Amino acid sequence: MNHSPLAGTTVLDLSRLIPGPYATLLLAHLGAQVIKVEPPGMGDYLRLLPPHGPDGMNPVFTALNRGKRSMIIDLNLAEGRRILRELAKRADVLVESFRPGVLDRFGVGLDILRRDNPRLITCSLAGYAADTPLATAAGHDITYQAVAGALCLTAGSPTHPTLPLADLVGGLFAALGIVAALAARQTSGEGRHVPITLEESIGALLLTERAEMGMPLRFGDLLRGGRAGYRLYRCSDGRYLALAALEEKFWNAFCDAVGRAEWRARFAELNQESLTAEIAALLVERPAHEWETLLRTADVPCAVAATLEEARSYAPLPFAAGGVPVDAPAPRHGEHTAAILREWDIP
Repeated sequence: MNHSPLAGTTVLDLSRLIPGPYATLLLAHLGAQVIKVEPPGMGDYLRLLPPHGPDGMNPVFTALNRGKRSMIIDLNLAEGRRILRELAKRADVLVESFRPGVLDRFGVGLDILRRDNPRLITCSLAGYAADTPLATAAGHDITYQAVAGALCLTAGSPTHPTLPLADLVGGLFAALGIVAALAARQTSGEGRHVPITLEESIGALLLTERAEMGMPLRFGDLLRGGRAGYRLYRCSDGRYLALAALEEKFWNAFCDAVGRAEWRARFAELNQESLTAEIAALLVERPAHEWETLLRTADVPCAVAATLEEARSYAPLPFAAGGVPVDAPAPRHGEHTAAILREWDIP
């Protein structure tokens, strides 16, 4: 028996690229059956973008769509729209990432689908907030981060993002909203709509930054290199040590471990550039792992900055939930179309 939290839940995923598929990947790892509904032709664009892995598909596509099933539905055809409505009548969740109004123009808008199945939970992943002039504008992760202010958190020029955080956190919030809607449905018996925008999702992560707007001294600045004890330092082997002696007890332990007890008194210095330079001059004298061993023995938080190749591999969910094996294959385009129609008894 499958004891995963969402066992028995069926999700129709009409989304593409990263945000929606990431949301439904999380649902799949919670035990849901995810049916990836794709158009004819290339299907999800991400399938064919280079590079290509051993399965012939983009490795990012494979990672995001493991354990899902794929079927082809052409919404340009009346037959395709009929099949989607039949699927939606029996599904628990439908996720889509079209621009606002697209499904309505096809004649299979979310209101229609929920009218057919009042228990259906629908989730839309859009780019920009619905109450702004950008509501129907094209965009990608970097533009959502730009609009939300996430690229200008430090002084100087805006910083190019190293992760597609708007895409990923949008998918995470979508999964959270869907799980909450499923929980509410147990009491009400009715589905609901979960509207998610990537702009607002990345904006929600800036909660602590906005709390400090206008303050002359900001805690966020301390976490971005404003404190000498909370920075990356280059060592003699060219590797970098992440030093995290943020609290005074850790700072004192660091000073004692490196033989600089006189630095203890400088913990509260407002301008720590000079202190940072002194620490940098000291740490560059020895290899990163030597410092790491020394400081961890003294209970100082630190770590050598690992490459992805060096770091261990992590599961999509940081807690055990059952669901999809981490090495499950991604589906071929339309691989399960005939089987799903047969299983669902849809002529």
